Amino acid sequence: MLTRHRRLSHTDGIEYSDLAVNNPSSIAKRDGESCNSFGTRELDGTQEPSSTITEDGFSLSPHLHTLDELGTQNGTIAFPPEVDVMGTAAENTASQTFPWNENDNLDFLWNDSRPFSEVLPASFFDTNLSLVDISQQYQVPLPEQRQSSERVGHGQQSTNDSLGINSGHELQAQAGPSLPEPRHFFTEPNADHENHLPAAEEEDDPSQNRHLKGNFAPSISPWKLTPSEYAALSNDIKELALVLPSSFSLPSRHTLSRFLEGFFRGYHDHMPFLHTPSFSPSSLGTELILSLAAVGAFYRFEHAKGYMIYHAARKLINWRLDQRDGLVISNLAKTSPGYTGPSNMRGHPQSSATSNGHQAAHCDSSRKTPKLLLRLLQGLIVLMTLASWGDRSVVGNSIAISGQVAVLVREIGISTTDGGHDIPSWEEWVEQEERRRTLWVAYAQFNLQSIAFNLPPMILNQEVLLSLPSCGEEWNSPNSKEWRHMRKFHTPDSRNFQQALEQLLQGHQIHEPVAISAFANYVLIHGLLQEIFFARNTTSLTEQSTGSLPMSFVQALESALRAWQSSWEATYESTLDPLSPRGPMGFNATALVRLAYIRLNANTGPHRQLSTRNPDEIAHGLIDGRPAVSERSPFLDRAVLQCIHALSIPVRSGIQFTARTQMLNWSMQHSLCNLECVFLLNQWLQEIARCIELFGVQKLRDDERKLLSMIYTVIREADITELSDWANDDADAVRHLAACTARLWAETFGGFHIFDISQVIGESVTIIADILDSRMASST
Repeated sequence: MLTRHRRLSHTDGIEYSDLAVNNPSSIAKRDGESCNSFGTRELDGTQEPSSTITEDGFSLSPHLHTLDELGTQNGTIAFPPEVDVMGTAAENTASQTFPWNENDNLDFLWNDSRPFSEVLPASFFDTNLSLVDISQQYQVPLPEQRQSSERVGHGQQSTNDSLGINSGHELQAQAGPSLPEPRHFFTEPNADHENHLPAAEEEDDPSQNRHLKGNFAPSISPWKLTPSEYAALSNDIKELALVLPSSFSLPSRHTLSRFLEGFFRGYHDHMPFLHTPSFSPSSLGTELILSLAAVGAFYRFEHAKGYMIYHAARKLINWRLDQRDGLVISNLAKTSPGYTGPSNMRGHPQSSATSNGHQAAHCDSSRKTPKLLLRLLQGLIVLMTLASWGDRSVVGNSIAISGQVAVLVREIGISTTDGGHDIPSWEEWVEQEERRRTLWVAYAQFNLQSIAFNLPPMILNQEVLLSLPSCGEEWNSPNSKEWRHMRKFHTPDSRNFQQALEQLLQGHQIHEPVAISAFANYVLIHGLLQEIFFARNTTSLTEQSTGSLPMSFVQALESALRAWQSSWEATYESTLDPLSPRGPMGFNATALVRLAYIRLNANTGPHRQLSTRNPDEIAHGLIDGRPAVSERSPFLDRAVLQCIHALSIPVRSGIQFTARTQMLNWSMQHSLCNLECVFLLNQWLQEIARCIELFGVQKLRDDERKLLSMIYTVIREADITELSDWANDDADAVRHLAACTARLWAETFGGFHIFDISQVIGESVTIIADILDSRMASST
């Protein structure tokens, strides 16, 4: 049975100072060495693996088991199909060419025999292991092997079953790591996360039955406004006529209900901060209803109405905040020592009825101020989302709104401990969890702004002391009875964000003894991305120009990312289906983990120009601006592998199907990630082509050949170009691959998009593909 291979850096955690390895680019060059624009050192054409990154007392070479170290015994490359795709490098192969048509890596990428078959196991991203060796270990079992595995039992699985390896073909322990056994919120894990247990077991064990049926879809329609609710909303709008834009008119009841449905069916699953089982429009207030309807209109492709409602909602929230600030200033003035009564006679320049009514409401509801503030915060968060990803003309508004959100987030208490989940009353727990989730959504939106626009996030990791959010089933419990029943089988995690993030940064597993929720995994990957952002922006200009981060930091973050993925795999809610009843948060988190791997190896943030919303500027900024990429190494290989896997997902579903259907349900986070995948794959392939052109295929490391073969297989499966009549020039073939991958990414953006930013990214990727095609045509 396979055993988990742990790096030395996992054992006691990593302190950056303990592994103070200099930036590889700062190592003095030896005679005959030169550095190209990609950051790769050259010595007579040979690109050295990362084992050359050394310092006194520390070397990576004893631990990096790449195929370069396995020897080059043969002068020819033999590639038995579907068994050993890559072969070994030859020393004297002047006429050697790459065997493009002999390789098939889709079983490696799409292994349905293991849990989470669309997610590559965390061990694949351990730079101590060779991709070639790992891919051979994770073979798809033969049909008779699957049948044997199924007889093991539905509620249990062996490690070999989880790997898709027949027990009669066990590998030796030293061959590689094993997948972590999936752990769930409940007492009895289900191996495949989908199939029901036999009926007898369901009857005998109600906890298993509960585990399988789930409670992810409350049978209610919170978006439907009743006539009385709409009448109350209309009356409020009439009273606020002086505040709202003169051109604003409240949409009809059915239109508002349609927009609210768009919000709940579209946006809310990606950022679930409202408690839908207890949701009532009458409890939200006019400001929040309009904010939700504005975003919901976008999910119904009625963008013009969405912007109209957005403008009204923002004006109304700003007025509420101004009223609140005015009341605070008024109270401060009343506490002055020389205060007498005359200033009472000076009022605001508005109708007395409106002024008195709203001030009385403020006084009567002072006890509920935190709830009112929470509703204003929720409205601002939704408006900030719309402005961030909407038209260029409102992008500036998103930055201004983020400042307001940051003030409220701090006031409501993101930096204070919240007592965790130990609350006996369901009603009190719902109120506390909604507050917690609202603050988490604000934190996530700040980080997404930082990712997209290369701005410092408004809330830093060290400010956040909240407990991790609960699981979706508990959050969606429709009543106190169901909630108490859920508590019998789910132990809430008592850690707060700081504790869990620190464990990750030390390389420790965080899913033991209890797996955390998909929402918790989501906010933790945001925390790791923020660490990378500040590492990038605190390095010297020299380090930024090479794309390399300190090796100790890269190792610590890679260890943290593998620990995070182990937690993702152990979470019952994790799925790659955005329409799954478990919710899309697990799917969205996978886009962010890819982005983390990319940004560990490439300084893309300053060059993306997304705030311009100009596809030409964005495309040329990535192609001609040449964001710095770290040197070729096993670390960069893992980032490239993430990009390949991201591309294989729409290929597996079908590019046209994905473009026309799935993109409606994918979060814009995938658009942000895919843009950087396009960039990194192109940069890496162009550098590989340059190396082949100068020194031949034999100078590539075996893992790099493996990656090339995987890209070719994905392109071949997509069937977007004719690959059979390629020229014998391998360098041109690799450049052709770069153009094909960009074109394939562009095809995935061919459908409709909710927000403008995804449309702009799609147009930018199309321009990148056009540029690469034209360069290929001009070189022939």
